[in-house]
Amino acid sequence: MGSREMAITTFQGFLSTASLHHGLLVDLCAEQGVITRAQLLAYMERHGIAPAEKDRVIERYCRTAILYAEADCEYTVNPIVAGLVNFYERRGKLTHADFLRDQIYEIGTLTDLLQQQLFAEEPVVAQVADTVDKLYLAVRDVRESGYQHYQACMRAFGDMKRNDAGRPIDARIESLRTVHRRYIEPLRELIDPQSEPVRKMALLRRRMADLAANRRLLGESVELDMRRRRLNIDIQYIDYTLIRHFETLIDTSRSLLNSLLEEKSIKEALARCLGSLGTVWPRLQAETIVAPGLMSNQAADLEKVGLFFNDVVHRKFVPRPRPLAIHLPKEEPADRLLLMEETLLACMAKERHIAGWPGFVAREFGDYPPDERLKAMVLPLVMTDPPFAVRMGDRPFTIDLNEFEVEMEDFDVTWESIHG
Repeated sequence: MGSREMAITTFQGFLSTASLHHGLLVDLCAEQGVITRAQLLAYMERHGIAPAEKDRVIERYCRTAILYAEADCEYTVNPIVAGLVNFYERRGKLTHADFLRDQIYEIGTLTDLLQQQLFAEEPVVAQVADTVDKLYLAVRDVRESGYQHYQACMRAFGDMKRNDAGRPIDARIESLRTVHRRYIEPLRELIDPQSEPVRKMALLRRRMADLAANRRLLGESVELDMRRRRLNIDIQYIDYTLIRHFETLIDTSRSLLNSLLEEKSIKEALARCLGSLGTVWPRLQAETIVAPGLMSNQAADLEKVGLFFNDVVHRKFVPRPRPLAIHLPKEEPADRLLLMEETLLACMAKERHIAGWPGFVAREFGDYPPDERLKAMVLPLVMTDPPFAVRMGDRPFTIDLNEFEVEMEDFDVTWESIHG
């Protein structure tokens, strides 16, 4: 076998090994230094590699030069492999915003179909479940693509800052304008409250609320209820995280572009001054040149400074010291800011039976922060070995806590008699 055939065989072995445990390779390339055998085994455990296979995987990685075996069971990643993985795997992908907009329009079409199915005379569970499944896939695609787009844009900004320092200022501005025009500016439509995509997402939230209120449909299909819950999680992520990411991209791009334009104007002004020194130089001694729109304070000359210190020496300026007045911090007990578990249990023990626990928390603890009230509302549902009984009601409960809106099933809390 010739050297060319051997090289092809080695390369094919490397590709098959690298694609065998792709996630493991990405994690290993993130390590900066030496990887101990214990760390390597822990990574394999995290990626579900069977214990009997771990030694064979390590041997294969070493044989294909992905890993270098160092002394005392320590390994390092091949720097060429690490460079390739870190560059291509962690770059993300720039998604044209039109793709995200088209996906949201597709979500709107499916939402209209779901509305027709929900409000039919006899809703068919199978049809509703299929539509919700398609909605889940479309919304998840928007979530994943949008987040990758955010990561890729931020990395693109970082690459421009690192690699474009030696390029002409006009080329840097044109490059940034291209990225802004293709990948940033169209995002404005996705965050404008009056735009069609935002209205379609709002319509989807209302249809999900209608589906949650239809207990008969959800009771007939466990899969439908699970898909609905996962879909609500993705919708919440888009509303409260992805939209903020898009706003950050727009602000960052605008700030970078403004700074480059300002740098260009400064360089052009400097070049113009250097190109006509005979005209500029005499004016530097006579007057201060101030650009329009900027505030500038010219320093006092030596004569004015001397007169000021002369007045100080002759006690024309007599200091009148006054004591500083400070306001001591106001101390408040922690139980006025945090809803302790003991406080909530004491209320349950006192009332014995509380009908509508979420509403009780909203009435009795309205002065606490929204996140504390939300934790208190769901405490009976997540508490381990509670000294009370929870009875779910067949009625919805909604409340606006300013920072977020809560929609949940109402329930009652009854203190168990065995606890005194």
